[in-house]
Formats: sequence, C-alpha cells, structure tokens
Amino acid sequence: MLAKRRNIRVVPIVAILIVSLTQVIAATGAKQAVPAALTPAAVGPGYPWVAKALAGAKGPGGCQKTYNIWYVNPLPTTPDWGRSARIFKAAAPLLCYKATVTGPSKIDIPAMVSQIEDAIAAKADVIVTCSLDPNAFASVMAKARGAGIKLVNIACSAPKSQDLFLGTAFVPYGIASADTVAKLVGGSGKIGVVMTDATTPNQVAELNAFKSRLAKYPGLSIADVEYDNSDAGVAAQKISAMLTAHPDISVIWTLEGAAPGSIPSALKDAGKSPGDVKVLAIDLQKPTCLAIKDGWISATNDQVFFDASAYAAKLGIQLKQGRKVPKSIDTGIKVVTKANIPKSVC
Repeated sequence: MLAKRRNIRVVPIVAILIVSLTQVIAATGAKQAVPAALTPAAVGPGYPWVAKALAGAKGPGGCQKTYNIWYVNPLPTTPDWGRSARIFKAAAPLLCYKATVTGPSKIDIPAMVSQIEDAIAAKADVIVTCSLDPNAFASVMAKARGAGIKLVNIACSAPKSQDLFLGTAFVPYGIASADTVAKLVGGSGKIGVVMTDATTPNQVAELNAFKSRLAKYPGLSIADVEYDNSDAGVAAQKISAMLTAHPDISVIWTLEGAAPGSIPSALKDAGKSPGDVKVLAIDLQKPTCLAIKDGWISATNDQVFFDASAYAAKLGIQLKQGRKVPKSIDTGIKVVTKANIPKSVC
C-alpha cells in the first residue's frame, strides 16, 4: 500500500465516468439493465470502482450459479455507508449473487458480530463487512472461515482473519492529511482532532501517522483530540466545546464521517465565521459538499471505498471459486476543495 496510489486526479473524472458507463452498458447488454443506483450521477467520484465491478457482468440471464453474499455494514443508515449498501444490492443480479444487507443504526460491534453469526447460519458464501475492532471480531470471523465462508473487509483491516481488504491505506492517509493541514494553515497553527473513539484501529493508525508527519512541520501541534462515537450531534457539541477550551485552534481535522456535517453549526456556536478555522474533513456527503461551497470546510479527503462494495462482492465470488485475487487493495482518496467539487455530488 504505497502513498503514490493516492494521486488520483479529479479534473478528468467526467470523461472517466462516461467511458466507464459505456463499458458497463456494453458488458451488460443494454442501458436499461444498469440500475439507477449504479450510474455515475448516483455514485459520484467513486464510480470507477462500480464500473470495475460490472465489467464483464453476466447476470441475470447468464448466471450459472447465484451466490449468497451478506454485507454486514457498520452504519447502513448513514449517507456514505448507505450508498455503499445500495450499490451492493443493485449490482447483485448483474453479478450473480443474492444480496443481504444488515447492520446497526449506530456503532455497535456486538450487534455486528451477532449479524455475522446470522450470516454463518444462513450459509453465506461470502461476508463483506468492516471489522471495526479486529479482536472483537476475531472469534466469529474464525468461525466463518471454518465454515468455508470468504471474508472481505471494506475500510477496516484485520490481516489475521480476512481473505481480502479494500480500503484506504491508513498510514499514507495520515501522512497525506498532515501535509494537507500544513498547506491549509501555512505550516503553523494548533490542531483540533475529531475521531470516533480511542480504539478504532484504522483511525488510531491514521492519527499516529499524522503525528509522526508533524515532525516535518515544527510550527504545527495538536491541541486537543475529541471522540464523538460517529454521532453528528455529539460531534457538534465536542467541536464547539473544544474551540471554547482552546481558542487558539486554527484548524480541525476530522477522521470520521459524521463530524463534517456538524461543522457549520459547531463553528457558529463557537462564534466563528467561514474561514476563521480551517477544516480538513473526511468523505463527501452532501452536507460536507455544501459546507465546502459556503466556506465552512476548506477541503475533504473523499474516500471511495464505499463505492467498492460491489467490487468486493465480485472478488469474494472469485475467492469462493478458488481464483487468486490481491490480498489488499488501496482504493485511494481524492482531496476535494471548492475548486473541484464534483457536480454529481452537489
């Protein structure tokens, strides 16, 4: 997982989407065979991963076997994870699998473990999930593998128990974020960090890489780290309180997807105007996109692993068939600012 894989250009994305959609139409036989949830307008910047999934699709008429695939999604009711679930379900007939999506309404590891148990009982061929805490998931994932089920992790890596990982490479992400923060404030300032909790492995790895990279920028330091349990309401309260306690904070870095939507209200509550505090957000939900347009958010790291759920299913089927696939795929990020907001998002 090399940092250079992150250099994904945003400017030519429209051309890429048009070409990719043409390829999908050719592969599936007819334009009407492609569900609305799988079009560039519905997916956004991560659409190339959908096109990659649908390339060579044979279903539904050409399916010799229909596989049983479960997506135990960590937050299926949120915009990005919800889109990921819709892509997974919409692609199922084309990729020859029966799709089951389940998941809690807020971060709930025991609930996800229980749902993986359900998938095992249902004799799933493949389970796609995000093992938020590898230790908490280890036993049930070992049980699944013992039953011959292939395990694909999106976003969350558990090398000892997964067959395949697709997502953002954690260390390069933290390094790239530190470089972007430095650019936003000219290499000098106090940083406030917002993350889910103190134990989510990918965020911990990203924060540690971020801290290490700050050695390159002696004028930058972290003033506070707050935890919001991926709850926008909690994030708004924590950010406002953080700015009150540390009025010298000049930039906020959010590592989880619920916080960016709360940025405008949190900054207003703290008596700030757009641009007073620079913000490097994560992902590209519509509220984040609008906040970028309005100047409340300076930039966002748009992760596109959400849009690789159908590709994860495709590779899971290949694993089930005994074919070789890469053990780890860095899906990359796109840094989005007011200058390059994709029209497909807002």
